[in-house]
Amino acid sequence: MKKFLIAIVCTIVSLSTYAQESHGKLTVNAGFLFPSTLNATMGYEHSFGYGSAVELFGEIGDHWKSGEGQFWEGYYWDGGLLYKHRLARYKNGCFRFRVGPEFGAVERKFFVGLEAGFEYNYVFQNGWEFALIQKNNVNFVHGDTFRNGILIGLKIPF
Repeated sequence: MKKFLIAIVCTIVSLSTYAQESHGKLTVNAGFLFPSTLNATMGYEHSFGYGSAVELFGEIGDHWKSGEGQFWEGYYWDGGLLYKHRLARYKNGCFRFRVGPEFGAVERKFFVGLEAGFEYNYVFQNGWEFALIQKNNVNFVHGDTFRNGILIGLKIPF
């Protein structure tokens, strides 16, 4: 009977630690890009061993223009897939290089592009992460060629 109870306790402990070891995170970021652009991103990040990760994301943004009623005239949307390679690991965080393709539309003109940049993550005690992201976009097939800037956000494990 003792062996049976010990086996049950060990099973429950191992299952609870496996459940807390989440690999998927919901990412939500917002910030400013140059030139005169507001940006919001939402995605799913899957972590691998040694701190690397892959993120599938979608974003929406707006090139604001001065004048009455012209705020939403320069909007864009896009989505893509990023590989995030860990460059450095700290006690409560890590520093990553991000790179990947993206596709979307700006003012009803479709484009393909490439995103690259850096990301710093700080992990809180409850598993949530604070992210500071520097991103650079190079887009092809339309006039909105370069965008770069800084985003801040949260990563919520589930």
